Amino acid sequence: MRQLILAGSATVVATRDDELRPSVARGWGVGVSEGGERLTLCVGAPPGSAMRANLESTGEIAITCSRPTTYRTVQVKGRVESTGSPSADQLAAVEAQVAAFSAEAVQLGLPPNAGSLLLDEELLAVTVVPREVYDQTPGPSAGEKL
Repeated sequence: MRQLILAGSATVVATRDDELRPSVARGWGVGVSEGGERLTLCVGAPPGSAMRANLESTGEIAITCSRPTTYRTVQVKGRVESTGSPSADQLAAVEAQVAAFSAEAVQLGLPPNAGSLLLDEELLAVTVVPREVYDQTPGPSAGEKL
């Protein structure tokens, strides 16, 4: 799971407000703590966006990482522990994931800068405490807890 999350995966972040209205954004620079008890990433969440409001209020989050060339997919559900401005290390991780995603996307016929084209200008750093992890790879084991 760690290798998939840290590879050139396409990362999608979903949140909800108190009335269960969803918000979806791309995630970048995913990191997993040594013991797996924390996950960090940067999310496209400009000030005033529903994504930012949800991250800072309800704190419920689902993160889906899918490898474009294999569709190997993992979903992590958890609770937001903190948000803030991305550190230099987090921004370096974003750049690394953009490059890795772009390398994956080229194999599917997309332009070499595909990741850069999808990168949001306003990123928010998010630390998540995972509660549930699922295999979401299409096939007979999709939806099984890991």
